[in-house]
Amino acid sequence: DADAASRQRQHVSSSYSAVASKEGSCCVSVSPSLVGYSASDLSLSGVASANLGVGCGTPVRLASLKSEESVLDLGCGAGVDCILAAQEVGDAGAVVGVDMTQDMLAKARENSKHLPNVKYRLGEIEHLPATDGEFDAVISNCVINLSPEKDKVCREMFRVLKPGGRIAISDVVSKTDFMPEHLRTAEALAC
Repeated sequence: DADAASRQRQHVSSSYSAVASKEGSCCVSVSPSLVGYSASDLSLSGVASANLGVGCGTPVRLASLKSEESVLDLGCGAGVDCILAAQEVGDAGAVVGVDMTQDMLAKARENSKHLPNVKYRLGEIEHLPATDGEFDAVISNCVINLSPEKDKVCREMFRVLKPGGRIAISDVVSKTDFMPEHLRTAEALAC
């Protein structure tokens, strides 16, 4: 229901604001190399502070980005995948990160201030602050699983894609209902 979705969104927002301000972490931090970031990726300016260890893959690699393309990163966090995408699309390309937390966006802006082709927007992935057909590619790194309304996220991704655009998602999926009841709370689902 709408109230449950709103509560879950609020818990996710609070949890990730705490991660951004280093007041806590709801997730198990993962080594960057375990999810596919190379030594070259990690050496780029801004990446070390942008990688908070809460992703679960490398959607930039999956997207096969090209020079001059426009890219949208859903739930961009501190900007690690935006920085990597900016390297792929070059100065003539554009990267936009969307996040629902001001704290993450502040961190992302700081981490990528040296990249003029990267911008950030405040918003929810179920209601993207973007126009129809604006992007060549949409990427997402372990964020869609946090949404209580995944169907809306999917509709929004397709809405903002240009004809022939593509989506690259790195996320976690469960094919069975295996979670114990105590982990099905809004607080537990916020991570």
